[in-house]
Amino acid sequence: MLYKTQDLAKAAGYKTAAKLTNEMHRNGINLGEGIRVGPSKRYGIVSLAKAIVMGTLRQFQIPISQQTEVIDSIDEHSLACALDQFGNGDIQCVLLLIPSWEPFGDFPLLYVNRIEAAEAMREQHYILVNLDHSIRTFQQGAI
Repeated sequence: MLYKTQDLAKAAGYKTAAKLTNEMHRNGINLGEGIRVGPSKRYGIVSLAKAIVMGTLRQFQIPISQQTEVIDSIDEHSLACALDQFGNGDIQCVLLLIPSWEPFGDFPLLYVNRIEAAEAMREQHYILVNLDHSIRTFQQGAI
């Protein structure tokens, strides 16, 4: 499924696509390469997931410069594989754990098992991004 820039803007917590693209250009945020369809672009599920991460970080009032660092540290290949497995029904969840401290280092951590994610959260303080729920909500058209 392909998503419009407006969908990414909603996921990232921006009211309009213009505000999102302005922040992307100003801060060097790379949500992924879009496919040009007429005058607009369409993006894949990994780009939507990155926008959801941005929206979650905005809710925690994390500055855009630090959001860029987190977005750039996401392993796109692992995330794409996990999202494909989720879409096929092979796994039940896709969770990202982002540390609530600086520097972010080799984060975020990707989990496909809620028990393992909960154990990791007991050891450190993380921001939990529940991608499976958010993506399912977008696909159902509820957001």
